[in-house]
Amino acid sequence: MEKVKPPTILAVDSAGGACSAALFVNGAVSRHEWVAISRGHAEILMPMVASVMTGSNYSDLDAIAVTVGPGSYTGLRIGISLVRGLALAAKLKIISVSSFKAIARGAIVLGAAKGPILVALETKRDDLYVQTLDENLDPLSPPACMNPEEVVAAFPEIWCLEHPLVIVGDAVSRLLPVLSKNHNFIIGKGDGLADAAIVAAEAAENILLGLPIQEQLPPLPVYIRPPDVSLPEVNS
Repeated sequence: MEKVKPPTILAVDSAGGACSAALFVNGAVSRHEWVAISRGHAEILMPMVASVMTGSNYSDLDAIAVTVGPGSYTGLRIGISLVRGLALAAKLKIISVSSFKAIARGAIVLGAAKGPILVALETKRDDLYVQTLDENLDPLSPPACMNPEEVVAAFPEIWCLEHPLVIVGDAVSRLLPVLSKNHNFIIGKGDGLADAAIVAAEAAENILLGLPIQEQLPPLPVYIRPPDVSLPEVNS
């Protein structure tokens, strides 16, 4: 059987509390930049992309990957707009990667225990973005937005399995006060933030598995909740 060449992927993430870019070549990350940052993604993302693409051509890429959320409304727009522009200019396909899946995969890379995974992401409000996945990163529940107490009540079956639930994400600390010794869980390693290096690996795997890839269409952001903006008043 002919060996399939690993795809070359440029990946970016600006969905949450970090900003990163990575170039994936021959089955491994070739160049990588990552920084934790709460705002200012627009100013540093393109320089990061230029840095990781140093010495490489966009024509060498098989696709560009981007996290599509949930996450910051502004951060998502920055990353998706950048990828859309690059893909149009270079005539490349786009691979959308869920922030939940990227962070769960990152925890597995760091050595998460065998068992289901609960990803809890910060919303900067009273609630959290959450989703449960199995150890193969297949969703066990749809993406949702709920407060910590609701998270505990919404998934009663996962707190008493043989293998402890692995909790990951940048909002883990907000869940801990509502959990008790009766909840079978462990906290995954890492900072709970997405990384373009993991996004690139996920995208490459999607290509090798033959999963559908978007043809230069704008990736659809996963907002879950409406953006926190005030609508203009309409005078009657």
